[in-house]
Amino acid sequence: MRTRGHAAFTLLELLAVIALIGLLAALIFPAFGAARRSAGKAKTKVQFAQWTAAIESFRAEYGYYPAFDASGLVNGGVTPTDHLFHDLLAARKRDGSALAPTDAAAQQNRKLLALHLFGEGELDAAGLVRDAFENTALAVLTDRDLDGVIKEGTDFTTLPAVGGLTPGAADFPPTGIRAGVIFYAPVPGDTAANPGFIFSWK
Repeated sequence: MRTRGHAAFTLLELLAVIALIGLLAALIFPAFGAARRSAGKAKTKVQFAQWTAAIESFRAEYGYYPAFDASGLVNGGVTPTDHLFHDLLAARKRDGSALAPTDAAAQQNRKLLALHLFGEGELDAAGLVRDAFENTALAVLTDRDLDGVIKEGTDFTTLPAVGGLTPGAADFPPTGIRAGVIFYAPVPGDTAANPGFIFSWK
């Protein structure tokens, strides 16, 4: 008499497979998350480098750095029609229309030089400039007195907060940062208790 083979998994075998899948997922997904986070940081630094190059081109042409919004934020002072950071670097408005001679951006970029062309990925649905994490809380500071160092008191009043976070002395020392242009943004998910930033200078 022939015995029938077991064609199906037993409950114990199924539970073992499910546990194994759960264990593998616990190991793999954090690695994927860390990789995406690292890639986002790298892409944001590339954006910072491109914007810095555009601003340095402005200085090379005019002999001084542009004056962005007094808040020190890339999206500071934005209105439905005007975006000083975008308009000044692109030499046009976000909708592609020409700058009026009375626009703050045109008064600084008098030759209307297109220093940076913003891609679709650099603007959100509201027309705000964003980084690779779709974060719009971005700080920009320039060496206003042209001494080669960006320092509190001479180039800005207080460090701008981004996402409610402000860099500490370990990242931005009292002696300042030796650079002509700097950017920084918060790392997504970080908090005041455990702040993290993406810096253009480190």
